Amino acid sequence: MAFTSISNSIIKVGSAIKAELLSIIKNNFDDIDDRINSLEVSASKIPVIKFYVLNGSSFSTATGLYYWESNDNFTITNAYIQIFEKGSLAGTFEVDIKKSSTNLDNPSFSSIFSTKPSINFSTASDYAKSTNQVFDGAKIQMAVGEYLRFDITQAPTSGVMSKFLITVYGE
Repeated sequence: MAFTSISNSIIKVGSAIKAELLSIIKNNFDDIDDRINSLEVSASKIPVIKFYVLNGSSFSTATGLYYWESNDNFTITNAYIQIFEKGSLAGTFEVDIKKSSTNLDNPSFSSIFSTKPSINFSTASDYAKSTNQVFDGAKIQMAVGEYLRFDITQAPTSGVMSKFLITVYGE
């Protein structure tokens, strides 16, 4: 729906009020309401974590690469990894984000995913983003003082991945 201008002929002084005028006014209010709702939805999504790893290393897994403590209550709505340049890498790059409600001790963390974000280098292109991640609905609610931990569960083979980005959104 789009905003419709009201022509001068419809609001001419002395003319009767027509259903056409009321319909245009109603549609314009509906349009404004739709736009406000869209802004509220888009404005409420905030990047919780936007963490760049810019130096590569040859490892197959990494536990506790990054920790983050929540200072607000929110729901995790999206999370993905993104590579920069594919290069000659092969295999799969997979990460996990784990949550702890108690402390930073490793045993207390559990994955927020039922399917972890990953990128398969055999089909990936430069600047590819993961799209396969599926959340565990019971673990996406964050409260003040809870922790997220970022782990690499599988690294690509045949080389060193130089840089990547992990992003988590919440609202």
